Amino acid sequence: MIHHDFASDLRAGIAAAGETVSANGGDTVRLLRWADLGPCDHARWTQLSDRAGAANVFAQHWFMDAALRHCAAPDDVRIAIAADAAGRWIGLLPLVRAPRFGRWPVANWRTWTATNQFLGAPLVLPRAAFRFWRLLLDHFDAHADGALLIHCHQFAADNPVAAALVGLCADDRRPLHLVNRFDRPARRPGSEAAPDAKAASRARSLARRLERDHGPVRYEMLGQGDDAQPWIDAFLALEGAGWKGRAGSAIGCAPDTEALFREVVREGQRRGQLRIARLTTAGGVAAMSSWFVSGKRGFGFKMTYDEALRSYAPGLLLMRYVAEQVGAEPDTFFDTCASPGAHSGGAFWRDRRTMFDCAIAIGTPRRRRLFSGLMRAREAVRRRSAGPAA
Repeated sequence: MIHHDFASDLRAGIAAAGETVSANGGDTVRLLRWADLGPCDHARWTQLSDRAGAANVFAQHWFMDAALRHCAAPDDVRIAIAADAAGRWIGLLPLVRAPRFGRWPVANWRTWTATNQFLGAPLVLPRAAFRFWRLLLDHFDAHADGALLIHCHQFAADNPVAAALVGLCADDRRPLHLVNRFDRPARRPGSEAAPDAKAASRARSLARRLERDHGPVRYEMLGQGDDAQPWIDAFLALEGAGWKGRAGSAIGCAPDTEALFREVVREGQRRGQLRIARLTTAGGVAAMSSWFVSGKRGFGFKMTYDEALRSYAPGLLLMRYVAEQVGAEPDTFFDTCASPGAHSGGAFWRDRRTMFDCAIAIGTPRRRRLFSGLMRAREAVRRRSAGPAA
């Protein structure tokens, strides 16, 4: 199994950023509500997406605009926009002001992500990552609005923009605390890691049993230019019929998440950035999986399966098919975007991507010392809760 070390990913990310730390006196940072963005702002966001969006499809205008429209309280989220002296956008990051940091009653700025959004890194021009973070952190040092920190969620250690944040804080001796980290299955370009032979053998056996008991097994992909609507309806119906529907957590159980899903799937299909695969038997659809593509990158989105066929693991069978489709393009990087502990068919994704959440101090030197004290107290509580080592 290939495991990429967190520090190695950060070093690679910083090297990929390829920019020295500098700030242009004409650069500006604005915090705007989504509702206050005008047509020119949306056009600049689209332009920024075209130039910088490959690393995080969820931050591209077509996805994030829909997410903010359907899943955000319009007065809560602020879009932090860094621009140069000519008004061209360097980067942006949605933020929300929160009154608590975990159990602690400490005001903070938190990166905002929508339900079913699996990367939180900002959208930043290539080779402008250090410049973006310098502008943003300087802004919040002067305009913290009572907050002690910025709480960043779901950053990838191998993302140059996220790595630049860590590197800049180290250079400036700005306190940064790692709040959480985990690895999730991925596929890296040129990976020579072979699929798990035992898992592949089990998948073949399950497919034979499924075909024997329920008729011919077929794998299908939604074609480019085809109507996505029937696939959307089938996905929502399949997920709603399972445990998520009974628990009220299926996409279709809430109008906002259903509207977001329908819109981004339709728009992704229109743009040629959506992929949906399904596994069918004589009885109908057994499993469905969706993902987005941006340049040479793929990002897992949503998956569901027929729970009546659980013993045949149709989700695992479909994930094997998806991995084969992705593997057919050897220069593609694929992030499964799987949650920690999720059954994501990890045996078919032999690489790993390290994700992390972090907290960054903002404000005066005194407030940075308060931040460091808070992090020490938080760590002490965590160690006590963990108890003695086994």
